[in-house]
Amino acid sequence: MTKILILCLLFCHSLSSFAEEQTWYFIRHFEKLSGDDPQLSELGKQRAEALVQALNNKPISHIYSTAYNRTLDSVSPLAVDRGLSPILYDPTQLAQLAQQLAQRNHVIVVGHSNTTGQLIRLMGGVIDNLTEQDYGQLFVLSKVHGKLELQSQILRAK
Repeated sequence: MTKILILCLLFCHSLSSFAEEQTWYFIRHFEKLSGDDPQLSELGKQRAEALVQALNNKPISHIYSTAYNRTLDSVSPLAVDRGLSPILYDPTQLAQLAQQLAQRNHVIVVGHSNTTGQLIRLMGGVIDNLTEQDYGQLFVLSKVHGKLELQSQILRAK
């Protein structure tokens, strides 16, 4: 009986520990061509493929994107790889999006130079604004036992 009680307590503890851990991924769309609603450049397409590799062993439950070609194209290979459809969000409603994201785990959000940093800050992360030249960074915001940590890595194009 004591062994069963100990196993139950360990199981409950592992569930509560899991509930305290959350991870969100953020990218600014990758390199684009010029125009009103441009597609990705060849380099941008390569980075989109590199994103799939960078998240290869990571569970992704939802993909969020604005409705622009450059953002959708940035996560399209990942969406196909995972069998997920991007959820469109309004980049002028970032506070609402942050509230939604706080309730989810293993989510990736693709945005723009003027929204990605702002959204990370709304989620509690500390980050400078991105510039028009900032491409290829994958930001990982983790919450473990109530503490937030932001890491970033550059996605290398092949």
